[in-house]
Amino acid sequence: MYRAAWPWFLLALSGAQAALRPVAERLDGACGDGPPGPDDLASYWLVSTWHGHADRTDLNELREFNVRPLLLHHCVVQSNVGEFLDKAWMNGLSVVVELQPQLFLEPTTGCFVTGFDCYERIKVAYRQMLNASGIWSDDKYHPAVQALLLARDPVALAATLGGSGPHAALLGIVSAWDGVLGAEMDMGVARPVPLDITVLLPMALPSRTTAADACFRKKASQGGCAGSHSLRAMYVAAWQEPGFMRTLDLPDLTRRGFWPPDSTARVEEAVYVPHNDVFSSFLSRWVQMFPGSPSLDEIVTYLRQFQEFLPSEYAESGGKHSSLVELNNTWS
Repeated sequence: MYRAAWPWFLLALSGAQAALRPVAERLDGACGDGPPGPDDLASYWLVSTWHGHADRTDLNELREFNVRPLLLHHCVVQSNVGEFLDKAWMNGLSVVVELQPQLFLEPTTGCFVTGFDCYERIKVAYRQMLNASGIWSDDKYHPAVQALLLARDPVALAATLGGSGPHAALLGIVSAWDGVLGAEMDMGVARPVPLDITVLLPMALPSRTTAADACFRKKASQGGCAGSHSLRAMYVAAWQEPGFMRTLDLPDLTRRGFWPPDSTARVEEAVYVPHNDVFSSFLSRWVQMFPGSPSLDEIVTYLRQFQEFLPSEYAESGGKHSSLVELNNTWS
C-alpha cells in the first residue's frame, strides 16, 4: 500500500457555523469573530478532531494513507494571546497561527508590493510576534501551537498586483519562510523546532510544461520539472543553499536574496538565495494544504507525483501524521 512519507493537510472550505460554536465557546469568549484588526500581525485557527467533513464518505480510505480529519475554526483574539493558547491547550485544542495578508499586500510596505523579497518584512514582524504574542517563551513554542500558516493562496495574492505569476509568489513565500527562520534564530528558539509550517496552494499552477512531458517523469536531481504541480514547484523554489554555504568557486553567490541582483525586475526568472537553511526546514517542517475538496484519487495522485519527484535521499523525509482539514470562518 502506498503511504505518503510527508505530513499532509487536505483543506475544504465550508460553512455550517452552527456546528462549530461549541468549539469556540469552550474557550469562554477568548475566540472572537470577524476579520482581524489593522494592527494585528496574526490570527488563529482552533484545531478540532471531532467536527466537520459531514459530506465526505472516504475518511476511512484516507486514514489508510495516514490522513486524519481535522476542523479549523477561525478566531480573532482581542485579549491576551497567551491566555487564549492556555485555554485551548487545557481544552484539548491545538492552534494554527496565520500571518496576515497585509504583511504581503500593504500598499507601501507589503513585501509582494516592494518586489517579493519578504525576508526583512517577515523577520521583523515575526520577531515582534514572538516577543509579544505569547506563542513563544522560555526558548520554546507554546504547546498548543501546532503550525504556522504563512499565507492562504499566495498565488492569488500575487495576481492581485497584476502581471505577477506563481513563481514570484513562491519565491516570496520562500523568502518569508527565511524571515521566520531568521526571527527564530534571533530569539533563540530551541532546536529541533516542533512547529510545522504550511502554505495554502492550489494543486495546479499555470505552467509551460505538463505531466505529459518527459521531464515530469524525472526526479528533481535528474533534471525533472515541476510542471503544474504546486508542491513540486515549491520544492524547486526552496532548493537553494544559504548564501553562507556557497563555495569559494562561486563567490558572487554568497549574496543573499534574489539572484541575479537585478532580478527583482524579472522575478519570474530569478532564484532566491536564503540567509538560513530553508530547504532543510522545508524537508522537516512542511505540511501540505489542499484547496477545495479533491477526491481520494486526486489526493493520492498528487502525493505520488511529488514522491516520484523527490531524490532518493529525501524520499523518506518526514513521517509525521497526515490531516484532512476543513477550514471554517465567517469572513473571507
